[in-house]
Amino acid sequence: MRLSILLGLTLTTACSGALYSRFAGPASRPADQVYACVQAQLKELGYSRTQYDDSARWYAAQKIVTNQNASGLYRHTIEVLDTKVKSEGSGPATLEITARTLDEFANARGQDRQERKASDRVQLDARTLGQACIK
Repeated sequence: MRLSILLGLTLTTACSGALYSRFAGPASRPADQVYACVQAQLKELGYSRTQYDDSARWYAAQKIVTNQNASGLYRHTIEVLDTKVKSEGSGPATLEITARTLDEFANARGQDRQERKASDRVQLDARTLGQACIK
């Protein structure tokens, strides 16, 4: 059973140099239960909600990580998990997770966010979220 969960959650990144990581997998529970699981697990992982749409079962959350950095312009790193629970009629629900990492800097105009390759930390959080909610 454990192996099927790991195989059910797939990681896809485009070879064209995409900065984000995308995870998707079929769930064995109804879409509403998967959506509730996503919300609970994101809180447990330390993420706070940024946007959501209950009717579309879409939920985006972020975690701010403050690292030591020698640059005076660096502020912090923002880990973002963007989730969508899809349901095709009476078929099984599908959980899609997009993981992103942004670095925030201070500049003359204010704050600037620059996306970089998804960090190992946010990819691990996405896998943990997927494994918890697709079973």
